[in-house]
Amino acid sequence: MEKLLSIIIPSYNMAQLLPRCLDSLLGSGVEEAFEAIVVNDGSKDDTLGVALSYRDANPDCIRVIDKPNGNYGSTINAALPQAQGKYVKVLDADDWFDSQALTDFLKALSGLDADIAVTHFSKIHPKGIRELAKYNLYGKEPYVYGQVYPLDKVLSDGYIRFFEMHSLAYRTQMLLQNGYRQTEGCSYTDLEWDIFPLFYARDIAFFDIDLYQYNLDREGQTMDPKVLSRSLDQLERVTDSILGFYESYPKDELDPRRKAFLDGFYRNRIRLMAKSYLLDLPREMFDVEEFGRVDMKLQGHMDELGLEPIKLYPVNKIVRIDAYGYWKKHRTRLPKALEALNSVADKVMTALYRKLFR
Repeated sequence: MEKLLSIIIPSYNMAQLLPRCLDSLLGSGVEEAFEAIVVNDGSKDDTLGVALSYRDANPDCIRVIDKPNGNYGSTINAALPQAQGKYVKVLDADDWFDSQALTDFLKALSGLDADIAVTHFSKIHPKGIRELAKYNLYGKEPYVYGQVYPLDKVLSDGYIRFFEMHSLAYRTQMLLQNGYRQTEGCSYTDLEWDIFPLFYARDIAFFDIDLYQYNLDREGQTMDPKVLSRSLDQLERVTDSILGFYESYPKDELDPRRKAFLDGFYRNRIRLMAKSYLLDLPREMFDVEEFGRVDMKLQGHMDELGLEPIKLYPVNKIVRIDAYGYWKKHRTRLPKALEALNSVADKVMTALYRKLFR
């Protein structure tokens, strides 16, 4: 039977968590329709042994690639050329799929003819708090589930701000034919998975399926603020990669609606890079000269792409002070008391948004 889905599982020192990930794929009776490609990225624990034991017990649906450490992007680059599925999706080894949702998704893929398939996903917060993430705007669900839409139309409708790796599956041949590769040697390259295919995909379909279970309740997770603060150089490298890709891409090949979306995405990416320094980084770790260097580079990218200047408001949008504008004027962060007030307001407004719309 043709494989409908290849699931790439990047794995580094995941011996304890990989079984939960793989168990979520097994026992559903649909194993013949997918393959899981576990890529051991030079782990120092028994990740490889765990992966091989699952492969030996499930040779028809689990494959293993063992390679030297090259970080996240290198695992995708190693697995993608070997993927046999009609579609391909990434699943981090510390996360998992909902088993019934996987069955439903495979059924949906069996009759699908689209370059991108989008599903819901759940964020698993500390204390077991779950947050369902859908591609809608303030509770509106504008697309008929299962229907194929031209990507340019969807990107121009205004309902989609950006995509995240957890929701995306791509037609495998589309990626291979366009030479898709990720930056190696650093983390956060899932940002490339989110954006590069949007330059050349033709169409898209959405499904009312909560497939990916995104684990945010783990120390050492790459989006943990403590980890992020130590990895800003890697985030900068990936940001340079995606900005450089856009700068070199022939803009006249893009539909104006798609270009407008991409401009918005890249402005948001630059805004989030500034946010990492001006709002997220612990105040005592902020270095004026370091962010001055980064800001000069970001400004250069904005000038090269002809993007409008960014503004950086806190999540709560109650205290309407532009942190980036404040930096430009004063060459420092917002006052300490104001940052503390914003932090509290952010938590309150985030909780309210989840209650109302999630």
